[in-house]
Amino acid sequence: MNLGKAFGASRAVIARTAAMAVLVAVPGAAFADEGGTSYWVPGSFGSMAAVPTASGWSVTGWLYYANTQQKASAIFVRDPVLGAPPANVAAIPSARQYNSTYQDYIVPTYTFKDPVLGGQLALGVTAQVGPAFTTVSGVWSGYSSTPSGAQRYTEYRTAGDTIAGLGDLAPQASLKWAFGVHNFLAYAGFNIPVGQFSATRYANIGIGHWAIDAGGGYTYFDQKSGWEFSGVLGFTYSFINPSTQYQDGVDMHFDWAASYTINDKLSVGVVGYAFKQLTCDGGRGDFDACDISQIVGAGPQLTYNFPVNDWQGSLNFKVYREFFAQSRPAGWNGWITLSISPPSQS
Repeated sequence: MNLGKAFGASRAVIARTAAMAVLVAVPGAAFADEGGTSYWVPGSFGSMAAVPTASGWSVTGWLYYANTQQKASAIFVRDPVLGAPPANVAAIPSARQYNSTYQDYIVPTYTFKDPVLGGQLALGVTAQVGPAFTTVSGVWSGYSSTPSGAQRYTEYRTAGDTIAGLGDLAPQASLKWAFGVHNFLAYAGFNIPVGQFSATRYANIGIGHWAIDAGGGYTYFDQKSGWEFSGVLGFTYSFINPSTQYQDGVDMHFDWAASYTINDKLSVGVVGYAFKQLTCDGGRGDFDACDISQIVGAGPQLTYNFPVNDWQGSLNFKVYREFFAQSRPAGWNGWITLSISPPSQS
């Protein structure tokens, strides 16, 4: 069995450009990219990103969990759920919000057998399905004014939100070329905002606006040695959100992965990403000055391949710890990805 194609089939359709159900509360409180989130979810590309796969239909589904936090001194003043501090609280020297979010996605993809521009063409569409859960906890401390003088004041508040249904749709096209151990990728996709979105909710199944994302990548994969490295660079342009009149700036994202094939069933490695907003947010919506968001993440991954009758199954686990966050929630996130694809034709 060509493990590169088997593993690659599981990774080829994970170039997620669908809308992420995320926190959108406090859409301008020192966060860039509306609510501190972006159309592109860093880490969407993984190992074997540019390796051609078996032709025909395949389907990928994955579960995504994120646990993040951020400092936001104005969070309780502007947050519609957690509310404002009591009137007698004179100062809020510190405030922090803790977020936990869960979503699931499905990606059907068709890979053409005949070459297009000398490469392998694949067309797919990503959608969020099922429920999305978000829990938000906040703590702030200050000093309250009382008849006996200033008193230390600390308060904790918690709110949650759940939403279910079909989210935004994100069609995507990709072309892949293979030259021995060198593989190349070009892709483009866009977001169709058909999911449910509200600026006053914590959980959404959509981002509420159109967006375009495109880029290219490279994979080095030597089947004899078992070593693989992939890197994909992309750029996102977001259109204005008609419900909030907010427009995200242009984003740049780089996903990378490295793995070692132990045997036909098991691969281990590391994954990472770097995300940087290139231009300021805009529009007439509620946003502060030119906050530029950025974040870096890295962590381990493990892939297990197994037969599904005559087809190929692949189960991938990866976890990212985030660093160097700016104007964006940060913490850690985990992915569980299951892919079912045609058998290798080599």
